[in-house]
Amino acid sequence: MPSTTKTAPVANPTWYGQIRDMFTSVDRNHMAAQGLDLASYDAVMTHAGDIYQQVAGGNMPPHNPWSTDWVGTFLNWMNNGYPKGTPAAKSTVTNFTARGWLSAAVPAARIRKDITTLSSKELDLLKKAFSAMVAKDPSDPNSFFVQAAYHWFPAPNTYCMHHVPGYNPWHRAYLVSFENALRSTPGCENVTLPYWDITTPFPEVLKSAPFDQYVLQKEASPKYPQGYTTQRFAYDVIAKNLLKYEVTDDVNRAMSKTDWEDFHGYWSGAAYNTIIAAHDAGHNSIGPTMQDQGIAAFDPVFWFFHCNWDRLFWEWQKKMEATNLHGLLTTINEAIDPVSYQIFTVPALQLLNPFTNDPPKLNTVTIIDSVAQLDIDYHSPAVASKVAFLTKTQRSLSASKRFTVAADRVNVRVSGVNRLKIPGSFSVHLQKDGKTIASKALFQPEEAQTCASCVANALAHFDFELPLAAVQGGKLSVWVEPVNQDFVGDRFPQKLMGDPTIDVTLLLKTE
Repeated sequence: MPSTTKTAPVANPTWYGQIRDMFTSVDRNHMAAQGLDLASYDAVMTHAGDIYQQVAGGNMPPHNPWSTDWVGTFLNWMNNGYPKGTPAAKSTVTNFTARGWLSAAVPAARIRKDITTLSSKELDLLKKAFSAMVAKDPSDPNSFFVQAAYHWFPAPNTYCMHHVPGYNPWHRAYLVSFENALRSTPGCENVTLPYWDITTPFPEVLKSAPFDQYVLQKEASPKYPQGYTTQRFAYDVIAKNLLKYEVTDDVNRAMSKTDWEDFHGYWSGAAYNTIIAAHDAGHNSIGPTMQDQGIAAFDPVFWFFHCNWDRLFWEWQKKMEATNLHGLLTTINEAIDPVSYQIFTVPALQLLNPFTNDPPKLNTVTIIDSVAQLDIDYHSPAVASKVAFLTKTQRSLSASKRFTVAADRVNVRVSGVNRLKIPGSFSVHLQKDGKTIASKALFQPEEAQTCASCVANALAHFDFELPLAAVQGGKLSVWVEPVNQDFVGDRFPQKLMGDPTIDVTLLLKTE
């Protein structure tokens, strides 16, 4: 057992700081057989009394009981109300590390870089690989057409996942498939896919061939026939759109979160103002092709755009010490988000079609550690920024919890938007006295009712976290603007999408 004399018993221990690191793999396997998952915050909290009695009595763990310091730390956590906290500083974490959470010490062979930092040699190699991929016959598995088509069109093999727990795992596997296709060109075996940091201007290199457009080599759908050329907005319009949707703010908010649900947002009632919201707004900001889930992956920028979302996911994993299965599970609130837990623990739910049975043969568990399992890592962006963890805020809490009110900010939520009634992607604008004060976007196919993940989350909600003063002293209203305005114009009628509701809530803090 690691020494704990330097820091324990800890007066104010937290789940992320100490408690989750106190159980070894032997402990976890032993108790799993008894029906107790020691990676689950909710399970450990619920059974804390039983756990304490066993460890205080020296009965558990078998043949290797906890020291009195460890027992005292666990009791302090109970007495303090089971706080989640944040990961401990690296200088002290080893005092409580009963598991190995760090990614492999061996550096990854594939290093993905900020596209604006590539040398001329690296850029030439990337252009060679990309151009060769685009030129391949559209039936070739390594062609640009086939790889882009995995996302949605052509039907019926429509695979992509959005607004569901499999979103990040699926896209991580998708990027591996695409990068492998890039590397299939002779002489390009070591090329890697760079990323566009969306909090920075649209890269100049992506405005010219072969990254500026793609012409469909065969029909993707009746709306997108052979010869269709991908389209973008003017680049100054893209910049304005990203500001309008506050994409950078949503990215930074996501990187300040400690729980899986809050980092991603949207499902299990989590606020829709973090990574998924930033992703959707990014899609809708860039242009007609990127706005349509059916065809988005055919715009070359899609790949550099999505490489960045995977980078952010990996950065968050490292910050949260969630680079292996146990570490990742400790960030998921199993009580309110059982499906997220299950996609990593139930074999039947670990599939990432088509990338599990076909190359690169990955599932939700085998993509967790980007370095050790995929041999992929990321260089920091040209303009790196560090975002500190913030205290978790919630719209509602169990009455048993003690809390404080963050009275200077509110969450405005628009709920009950039936997205299946809206043909394609759309925006929700919060207005005050008829002027838009905040906007969110949702990215989906035009035939949302044919999308399994859309149907599973048919009623969408949108969250606007704003200063209290921003919503006071005027009349608030909501305007839903569809991308496809052929049906009802630029204002989608409230009654046609289920009569959404709006509420304004003070944010609560428990720590």
